Amino acid sequence: MKEIFQRIWEIALPYQDQRDDPGHAEVTLGYAKSLLESDHGDEDIVIPAIILHDVGYSQLPKERRLKVFDRSLKDEERTVVQMEHEKAGVELARELLKEADYPPEFVEEILEIISQHDTRKGFISQNEGLVRDSDKLWRFSKRGFEAGEKRMKPCEDFKWADIEASIDKADYFYSDTSKRMARQELAARKTERGKLDPGS
Repeated sequence: MKEIFQRIWEIALPYQDQRDDPGHAEVTLGYAKSLLESDHGDEDIVIPAIILHDVGYSQLPKERRLKVFDRSLKDEERTVVQMEHEKAGVELARELLKEADYPPEFVEEILEIISQHDTRKGFISQNEGLVRDSDKLWRFSKRGFEAGEKRMKPCEDFKWADIEASIDKADYFYSDTSKRMARQELAARKTERGKLDPGS
């Protein structure tokens, strides 16, 4: 990873993983690196954007930011919280990129991606698509699954069919590579939980 990316990572670290989701920043960065290798986006945009995409949650009170996991919340109420963290994320990311002395010609595209990474309908560019795909792949990762399971109530069953169906949902994933990765990760999670024969 470029030295400047490492600098951004270090500056952003105190603001990461603020939703009881330890490892989110690290895991999504790993997915972004893999997608850049296969799908050839612009790392000067994608890497800073994925590092900084969720720093806005650090600016919201904990009770407020955890509302996104409240299953009793209406979709429009959840969207309001998502938009709050996106707006706060743009403001904080601008400060952090300035602190890192990041080249200004890249900053506005990075901030535009952060500004609606959870709420935008459709995709506006390959770079934006790869960032959003990396974020969504967290939900299929080992650490993402573990975080999700901890938030479940004892009486709830994990809805395997729902998460599998999301892979092919319109405008969910940008890249076919991401869809393949999601299926591979989901199969691994099923195997780990005895839901799927490893040889099948």
